[in-house]
Amino acid sequence: MKSLLSSSYILMFDTYYSFQPRLKSSCKIIDISSISSTRYMCSEDTMKVVFEKIKNIKNSLCFLGSGDFHHFTLLLLKNIPQKISLIVFDKHVDYSNFFKGFVSCGSWLKDACNLGNVEEVFVISEEKKAIENQKLKIFSPSEYRKIQPHFDVYISIDKDILNCSTLKTTWDQGSCDAATLFEILSYFISKYNIAGADVCGEPPVTFFSPEHKKSENINLRLLSLFTAGSQLLAG
Repeated sequence: MKSLLSSSYILMFDTYYSFQPRLKSSCKIIDISSISSTRYMCSEDTMKVVFEKIKNIKNSLCFLGSGDFHHFTLLLLKNIPQKISLIVFDKHVDYSNFFKGFVSCGSWLKDACNLGNVEEVFVISEEKKAIENQKLKIFSPSEYRKIQPHFDVYISIDKDILNCSTLKTTWDQGSCDAATLFEILSYFISKYNIAGADVCGEPPVTFFSPEHKKSENINLRLLSLFTAGSQLLAG
């Protein structure tokens, strides 16, 4: 196994992680909930304000909340000094045009492709989408061994790639199960240096929903898989 990430964070854009107390007690918390207009889309000015709160995050696993906040992966990528290969797990290929001066959870990949440190982007998705950008390639989950990164890897996971029987998220979902997701992740973690990772795709905010514990269990497995601190605690 290559080197593990050194720390983990929860970025609290809202209060969702109150439903996941075990995860919350295992991560550093950065409260961003006082900054308005971050869900679904965000202006460049607001992105700059958020960036000031997270600019020191490096070599870490970050939990972002629901898929409504996936565009903040863009800021975490900016924190990485070296050239990287970005691998994204997502039911949707979040590459599209959007309003000038804004970025959204459905357009952030286009902005990521323009970052100077992002050399190549691999999206693991069941969505077939024609993208006119040579940096970005799309693979189905069954094709993951065809992906051959040339640089340290950053991994971004939207759990809507999972099927509904595994976890119900706030968006339409793929057909991947948890075992397949962890098989693919373990493959890349064992072969490549991981520069950072993030996770989104939490369930809807519904009190007493069994989905919260299911999602927390997946998150705790991800924490154990990616981070050195959790490995030491497990030992």
